[in-house]
Amino acid sequence: MDHQYTTLERNRYFEVLGGLNVENRGDNKVAMLSELDMTSAQALRTSVNRQTGVKPSYTAIVAKAVSIALREHPYANRMAVERLFWKRILQLHDVHMTIAVERDRPGIEQAVFAGTIRDTDKLDVAAITKELQSLAQSTEETNERWRLLKRMVETLPPALARRLISIPRWFPDQWIKHRGGSVMISSPAKYGVDMMVANWPWPIGYSFGLVKDRVIAVEGAVQVRPTMVLTMSFDRRLMGGAPAARFFRTVCEHIEHAEQDMALPVDITA
Repeated sequence: MDHQYTTLERNRYFEVLGGLNVENRGDNKVAMLSELDMTSAQALRTSVNRQTGVKPSYTAIVAKAVSIALREHPYANRMAVERLFWKRILQLHDVHMTIAVERDRPGIEQAVFAGTIRDTDKLDVAAITKELQSLAQSTEETNERWRLLKRMVETLPPALARRLISIPRWFPDQWIKHRGGSVMISSPAKYGVDMMVANWPWPIGYSFGLVKDRVIAVEGAVQVRPTMVLTMSFDRRLMGGAPAARFFRTVCEHIEHAEQDMALPVDITA
């Protein structure tokens, strides 16, 4: 009788990173989604590319929109710390975006590198795009966080590696250093996926799908516009449904008005 399956070789990334799912606390997460008109975002990409030679990525636009919204709704920029006899909600003062960076290589399909762009509220979309490009090209030699994660997974016993990787959830300073802030952004759009609802160990997770022409209603008329489905998952313990909806709607509005809200200053001396 032929074997109907094959047992693969031991995979340390599966053992270590798979064990971190306990941090997700899916029972505390709620998701929202909305289909956004990306006409303004596309116009922004064209104008910024003309000004700087850098065409902003959609990830950069989402990151900037979330950053602006966090300043407008600071109650969303929080994290929970839960120790045995000490449970608190912490207000984060800075705005950092953590981005899921592809590390899809044979044998380590589970690996995701979470790279952080700091102070994104102070960066324009061109600068954020450059930071994203740097993260995408990062290696062990150029990025300390990826180097540390890779070494822990590949050299330490899985149980010890999981414990060490989990340390930031208990200590806010370590969280900020190794995981960034309150938000993780991910997207499978490059593979043609229309929508994804992700559950990351961060308080808030944003995911978006492919930007493409779809039929929508605009002021009572049927039109074809470029649209994108944006989803947000959030920790229900940190904010209720109503404030979360206000925060999410603000993010959506900044994306749909990207040309006005994220435009670069015009150099009048040029």
